Amino acid sequence: MKYLKNIEPYLPLAATEVVAHTGKKIASKAIIDSEHTEIRFFSFANGESIDKEYYEMETIFHIIEGKVKISYNEVDEIILKAGEILALEADINYGVEALTDAKYVNILVKT
Repeated sequence: MKYLKNIEPYLPLAATEVVAHTGKKIASKAIIDSEHTEIRFFSFANGESIDKEYYEMETIFHIIEGKVKISYNEVDEIILKAGEILALEADINYGVEALTDAKYVNILVKT
């Protein structure tokens, strides 16, 4: 496979089983990481977070399990729960905090 990694072709896999954290560490696994597209699965323990960083790519969050808070721009934030998705524009700062144990898919597309 040219772009896909860490996933077997033609074999179903539950999204909840792609990646799992241990203890208080955040775990992630990329299945695509190319110049224009990144698809990464994350697993967070309750209370773990990623500080705000600048992203030049458009972003989609799809929450698989749990609840997370997405902080963006200077003071904006939104809480997402399992089954919800959120799109963010390119060229902004954002961070993520797990409000419960949580798993999500993060899709980034270079504009």
